[in-house]
Amino acid sequence: MIGIGLGKNKEEVIKAYNKLKEENIEVVLIEDYKTLIDKLLNKELSGAIRGSLPSSEVIPYLREKIGKFYRASILKNPFNNKLFLLSPVGIDDISIDKKERIDDKIRIIKYASNLLKKYEIEPKIGLLSGGRLEDRGRNIIVDETIEEAEEIKKNLKEYNILHYGILIERYLKEDCNIIVAIDGITGNLIFRSLALVAGLEGYGAILLSNKEIKFIDTSREANWKRYYNAVKFLLGEFI
Repeated sequence: MIGIGLGKNKEEVIKAYNKLKEENIEVVLIEDYKTLIDKLLNKELSGAIRGSLPSSEVIPYLREKIGKFYRASILKNPFNNKLFLLSPVGIDDISIDKKERIDDKIRIIKYASNLLKKYEIEPKIGLLSGGRLEDRGRNIIVDETIEEAEEIKKNLKEYNILHYGILIERYLKEDCNIIVAIDGITGNLIFRSLALVAGLEGYGAILLSNKEIKFIDTSREANWKRYYNAVKFLLGEFI
């Protein structure tokens, strides 16, 4: 049984729920965020989708229960029609301190790579920074993001990591299946631009952590297909 949070945007969540029930998939709607998380962690549910419950309630409560985690949006690459992960996408997922932020991104790369390997997908990582590599010297903040990406790449030589600066389109054209954003705000903006504005197909945001928690974060602004897809992803039907 998979639980789906029911808050604002009820019509779209219920539409997804009805579609899943038509396919004889066991799902239940839950309106209280604590009940949703508690049932998941107590193994009364095999998986959970945030649905349209408020992130400001669900995410802090989940962190209180399981500790630190990151979120990676699952999106479909428009150039090859394959899935890729975009992380971080939570506005508070990673630290504002430079050293801690680098450590956060290293953990994201490791967790995301392990997730893909479970599905026998070879990770290929694209590290975003604030400008083209030849833009060094034009802006202090851009320089810092480029240096940060280079340091991460240097520390993870055993991984297949590309760093082309700001060129997200190049990463996707070259089949990167993990895109690491500069920070959670940047990642959230990329997600909203690709998914909620341009309509790129998506499946919610999977948790990345040292614990195996079958939970997918979804936007309150999503259409029914994204809630539906999130359940399907947990069931392994979109890999």
